[in-house]
Amino acid sequence: MHHKTLFLAALCLSAGAIGCADTITGDQADAAVDTAPADVQPIDVAPVDVPPPPPPDVVVQPDRPAPVDVPAVDARVPRCGDSVLDPGESCDDGNNMSGDRCSATCRFEARCGDMRVDMGEVCDDGNNASGDGCRSDCLSNETCGNRIVDTARGEVCDGTPGCGPDCRTIAMCGNGRVDPGEVCDDGNTTRWDGCGPDCRTEQAVVVTSLTIADGDGTTGCDFSGDGRPDNAFGTALGGAVGLLNSFITSSFSNGQVLVQLGFLNLTDPRGQNVPDARVGWLVGSDADMVMTNNGEPGNPQYVQRMSLDPMTLLPSASFQSRITMGTLAGGPEDVRLNLPAGPAGMLDFRVQRGRLSGTVVSDATRITGMRNGVLCGSIPARDLAALPNPAGLIPGGGGGGSRDGTFLELLVGGQRIVVFQIGPQQPDIDLDGDGLERIETVAGAGGARQISACVDGDGTRITGRMCANDPRIADGFTAAFQLQGTYISLRGAR
Repeated sequence: MHHKTLFLAALCLSAGAIGCADTITGDQADAAVDTAPADVQPIDVAPVDVPPPPPPDVVVQPDRPAPVDVPAVDARVPRCGDSVLDPGESCDDGNNMSGDRCSATCRFEARCGDMRVDMGEVCDDGNNASGDGCRSDCLSNETCGNRIVDTARGEVCDGTPGCGPDCRTIAMCGNGRVDPGEVCDDGNTTRWDGCGPDCRTEQAVVVTSLTIADGDGTTGCDFSGDGRPDNAFGTALGGAVGLLNSFITSSFSNGQVLVQLGFLNLTDPRGQNVPDARVGWLVGSDADMVMTNNGEPGNPQYVQRMSLDPMTLLPSASFQSRITMGTLAGGPEDVRLNLPAGPAGMLDFRVQRGRLSGTVVSDATRITGMRNGVLCGSIPARDLAALPNPAGLIPGGGGGGSRDGTFLELLVGGQRIVVFQIGPQQPDIDLDGDGLERIETVAGAGGARQISACVDGDGTRITGRMCANDPRIADGFTAAFQLQGTYISLRGAR
């Protein structure tokens, strides 16, 4: 009961309790996030100086709709080309012309991950994951000999002097001597011990602050192409963002949660200009057994093997990135977040098509931190359907919370929890390309709304409270997270 009472008190007192880190505007998000690397020149493919920016993933709907099972007053006749994203549409740019990334029938055109090798792409295997033979940005087929260092495949070189025939070794690296061209050599080629298999100093930062960005329209990535950041998750949570962030922030600041960003192929040790970097999304652990100093610069930390491929010790998730004058732009990539939420437990979900942006800070010799960081992408509806409704943990239901309700039902059904109104909010990003899906709700026990059916993008209606688990229901909620970090001393993987 102690935790429940604490949670209720926090709800009543914490609206707006947590301030936000620096934000990026829609224009900044376009420049920092939606720009693919510009100098990649794959073999046997026409040179691509400036690949076209990724196509829009969603169009922002100006007016938040009412719950789907409550008729909304709307005299508008939904149609493709009216600048409003309606169910069944993937995009709506206000016209009925193709060739502008949104087709005449309001479906996405040409984007990495659509299983078509479009102009400017080298490959496209239908996903945004690297290491599977087609890089997450579709600009490399990840083969040794293409003169691209495909770090996600274990390469440390490609076409450079001394590079091994498999692109995974460099002559003289690992002999214990710092030979010409090397920055360090500790006598091995083991990763995460401070000197990497490319004989460059390994660098990483630990995330010292991570918060859910609120839905004020200033933070996030512009997936829709309308010049405004998209963040339906933060918008739906409303004032409750401050409450959740109070739990998340305390867990990061007191060292209970260690999320690390590990830099690979760091050709510039200061991390200011790296055209082909990779930033791993890692989980860390304390190396000096003093939890309270984990956020201090230079703190010794391990990389947990759970966040690495067991065979290669490479990050299970990492962002193909470009750093220009200290500005990092990475992705797309799918990552997983597991955030503490106090009495609500852990918020464990994926961020799909994730983009990572921020400012890499350095001194005269190395990276010292990350500032103004933003991770944005889409949280799949099915992941939220697997999480309990936190309102159900409040004595008396907090205004209708149900213990067997889900986080997804909280968002799409809408609910007032003490002083906060959460939702209603429908999925706002079409992840499977068949048109935007919607989720229907009905009144349940105690006034909390329950899911009754899901409508696929092609119009197929799937009934039942568990319909979000159907593989045909794949859409999600755009989301944004702000982060800051400071450099650490890597001590190995364990």
